[in-house]
Amino acid sequence: MPTTSPTTPTESLARLVRQKRRLLEQLVALGRRQGELIAAGDAAALLQVLGGKQQLITGLQVIERGLDAFRHEDPESRCWPSETDRAACKADADACNGLLAEVISIDQLHEGELTARRDEVGKRLQQAQSAHAASTAYKPHLRGAPRPAITVNDNAAPLSASIDLTSG
Repeated sequence: MPTTSPTTPTESLARLVRQKRRLLEQLVALGRRQGELIAAGDAAALLQVLGGKQQLITGLQVIERGLDAFRHEDPESRCWPSETDRAACKADADACNGLLAEVISIDQLHEGELTARRDEVGKRLQQAQSAHAASTAYKPHLRGAPRPAITVNDNAAPLSASIDLTSG
């Protein structure tokens, strides 16, 4: 049975930060795809992307719980196998901060786009409902409902005799 060397706390920290970075990179990519699908109006594919994002967010929550053990530590007192390992972990952590800001920015943008689409759909539905109501109001007249009779009085004076057409 192969033996593995025990993992040091800093190796665990570095692994968690690398995993967090990969998940955030995937969230950014899905966020961009989400924007394309919103623009295209592809609701079915959008729901799949949102499901994928939810899985990534769940994974991030697990990683954050793992990182909780390191939050109380002084970063300067950690023992790293090498300065290169320390620098790589710091680069990953810095990248995570930038990626998280990008995820938040993308989501805020998409929220605005979805709100605008929702409002537009609501407006169209309201217009369709108004058109349907107007159409329904006129249907009895259009389907052969009895119309009021118009009577003509032949004994009356011609219309031209009752209007003064002279300029004065």
